[in-house]
Amino acid sequence: MSLALTFAVIAALLLGGSDFFAARSALTTPSLTVTRTAVATSVTLSPLALLIVHSKWTMRDSLIGGISGVAMITGLILLYHGYKVARMGIVAPVTSVLLAAVPVLWDLINGVHPGPASAVGMALGVVALVLTSYTPGGEGSASLGLMLGLASGVSFGVAFTLMGEVREGAGIAPVVVQRSVGLVILLIVWIVRRDPLVASGKGLRFGVLAGALGLVAISSLQLAFQRGHTGPVAVASSQFAAVAVVLAVVFNKERMRWWQAIGVALTAVAVALIAVGS
Repeated sequence: MSLALTFAVIAALLLGGSDFFAARSALTTPSLTVTRTAVATSVTLSPLALLIVHSKWTMRDSLIGGISGVAMITGLILLYHGYKVARMGIVAPVTSVLLAAVPVLWDLINGVHPGPASAVGMALGVVALVLTSYTPGGEGSASLGLMLGLASGVSFGVAFTLMGEVREGAGIAPVVVQRSVGLVILLIVWIVRRDPLVASGKGLRFGVLAGALGLVAISSLQLAFQRGHTGPVAVASSQFAAVAVVLAVVFNKERMRWWQAIGVALTAVAVALIAVGS
């Protein structure tokens, strides 16, 4: 397995854990408050990450990090609004597919064509995303959910693609900028909405865990993008949905539906094929 794919798999595992703890926090806390708590934790801990990974500050890469931060937080806000007004079973799969598809399309535009094994692996990875993220039931507007899913997925895809444009020498400095810009946006939202600033009680503990894991995950993802092609790294790391599902089944005793089980299995096959083709 290449170093880039290793970092991408680590990112997927940690993002899945971060998503799991964020979901636990959201049981008692508004979703935007959970996000603000997690991102604030990431920003607070980021100096420690800079001590571990040698990073170089440049105007170009910091600007890319800032723009990716805007795109990522925009994607989160659109995603949570989609969950509120439409069925999660519509919003989540659309978002997941576009999150992976946009970086792959960027690679193709730039003349980067994966080998046969990697191409099959990425295709299976997209299918796995749909299967693991789809949940039936719920109410709301299907058309609005589709539009918000599309917008959220494109925003996340743009954020991932931008991370792929950061130079290797920058290390994780752009991640610190990304997290900081995201926190500023979330604070502006707080000023407008006046919802709880940060979580409390169990929600705070889970939110802090989500933020700590999220920082390491995004840092690992940035290192992966610096060492490999954007498309395969994006697809491999986007399999965090399968990790979150498995954690929910193991620790929350949630039921894994048959199509989610297939999706989890396909995730393993997809990553293996991408590894063979890298």
